[in-house]
Amino acid sequence: MKKPAVFLDRDGVITTEKSYVLKLSELETFPYSKAAIDMIHEKGYWAIVITNQSAVGRGMLPEDELKRMNEFLQDATGVDAVFYCPHWSEKGTICNCRKPQTGLIQRAMEQYDIDLDKSYFVGDRASDIECGQNMGIKTVLLESGYGTKRLEKNIMADYTYADLMEFVKRELVCAEK
Repeated sequence: MKKPAVFLDRDGVITTEKSYVLKLSELETFPYSKAAIDMIHEKGYWAIVITNQSAVGRGMLPEDELKRMNEFLQDATGVDAVFYCPHWSEKGTICNCRKPQTGLIQRAMEQYDIDLDKSYFVGDRASDIECGQNMGIKTVLLESGYGTKRLEKNIMADYTYADLMEFVKRELVCAEK
């Protein structure tokens, strides 16, 4: 049976925003992340992380360490899956998985039976909002990471909230749809 998903960027959404997180010990979830993910599940949504991690492509972060971070994230917050793009676009790598491209969402749809019509993409950057728009799903800009900065290219999200918990409480819990 299909169910909707809340696609989540990682940094600035469920983890604190830092320039580059290069070790598991540097990865820090927000205090409310697990509770918010639990509420997403209670409302019948998948919670799926979609994240660009160019530090891998830049040679700064071994992919094995990123996989350990992803496992930690799943254990600590309860997200269903983490899909990541390891490519560095400035290196000339062309891929369909780096946001705002939709390859990671398409990969998630191969593994999960997702109802896109009722899904959301939640992020703190223009590339997150564009990715959601490119898939035709509702978009949410959070101010908890880079979201307080003006979005380039006049990109407008469908909703704007302070953080993930506010989005979950207002959109999923209070607004039964």
